[in-house]
Amino acid sequence: MQYTLPLMPFDRMASLHRRLLAVFGPPAEFVRLDPVSQMVLAMLSARTRSEAALNVFARLVEHFEVAKFRGSWTRLAEASFHEVDPLLEGITHPERKAVALPRALQEIASLSGGLDLGFLHGWSVDDALSWLERIYGVGPKTSTATLNMSTLRKRVLVVDTAHWRAARCLGLVPEQASPERSVRLLNRQLPDRWEASDTEEHHILMQDLGRAFCARNRNASCPFANVCAGKAAHRRTRLLEEWLRDAPPAEALPGAGAKMSQISPLKENIAILNQGAASVPPPAQGAPASAASC
Repeated sequence: MQYTLPLMPFDRMASLHRRLLAVFGPPAEFVRLDPVSQMVLAMLSARTRSEAALNVFARLVEHFEVAKFRGSWTRLAEASFHEVDPLLEGITHPERKAVALPRALQEIASLSGGLDLGFLHGWSVDDALSWLERIYGVGPKTSTATLNMSTLRKRVLVVDTAHWRAARCLGLVPEQASPERSVRLLNRQLPDRWEASDTEEHHILMQDLGRAFCARNRNASCPFANVCAGKAAHRRTRLLEEWLRDAPPAEALPGAGAKMSQISPLKENIAILNQGAASVPPPAQGAPASAASC
């Protein structure tokens, strides 16, 4: 008797992920921040290079003695605009972030009873995102980074500017889709079997693609040039899914896998920062004021 095996549905994102791994190599391990510290770093990094954001983050940790106070950002929450603004030199929109950072921390403390987000560990991703995005200055990029990249390790995909560029070039989202809408669209495409570590890894790989090629208009040398929506329509030879089905084996880029963790320079402070993350009761329901978000 002959059996006919059912056709397995083609998983475009999983196939793309495998190819990105072959091209860029696995991302480096990194030390996780507690959720509040990760939120601060994510707000700083909006429209800003990671290196610049990390430099400013380290400056804030030192200036506000965050490690001394066992990971508490209380002093930043209480700081004035005139104290915070000069410390943000080197990142984009420092004047906006000098307002948003203290206010966001104040709202967290007011709503949760302390400067801690550990209570979100037991929440669903949707509920946690909804709660975070009510905080002043917190948008989809910051909320997803807070949940996925921190010690919370939630299964949600982060989409920053570099990732967004790459997603548009590959046709994963419409060309006119905003970064905010793209977060929602891309999260709907996650393979069911993916865990938090998979979404984190996928974000870093897409970020690598966006930074190395999409942001620099290096279409000709891009390993995905045949399916790049950034090329003229008559030069785009294949659609992503069709191409992934029968593409030849990917070649690793020079230096693939030889990466250093972006958080590595802060390792000596991470353990102390994370000591401040103690569980607190879930906050009372309430919606703080909305604002332009990161």
